[in-house]
Amino acid sequence: MKHNMNFMEKIDREIEARKAAREILGVQENCGSDELKRAYRRAASKHHPDHNQSSPEADKKFKLIKCAYDLLAFNKPCSEILEQLERPRAGDKDSQYNLDNSWGRFLWWRDKFYGTPEEAKPEQNGERKKSERPNSCI
Repeated sequence: MKHNMNFMEKIDREIEARKAAREILGVQENCGSDELKRAYRRAASKHHPDHNQSSPEADKKFKLIKCAYDLLAFNKPCSEILEQLERPRAGDKDSQYNLDNSWGRFLWWRDKFYGTPEEAKPEQNGERKKSERPNSCI
């Protein structure tokens, strides 16, 4: 059964990679080759490093756009898209959690309802909040 799980994981990663590639290019799932080519050219010209010399991320975005187009148009696998899938998104509120497994979902739930462990730490200089009572039996 382990062999089947690896096969299913590969299929899931392929589906996720294609979904990410469509998001990068801004196309629908059932777009034609002409629409795909137009979206690629539009995104490539927008994020080309020569047009965005002040942006340090332009080269990375341009390579990612090229990989997305190669994956969707020519069925050529791309490692950059898979790496992007594994990295959390910067603007994603829950990016620090891996919500694909139960431990990540538990950590998200714990922090959402009880606060992060950093918030639960006592004050560093020994002072307590006014609402806190000392741990005594008095």
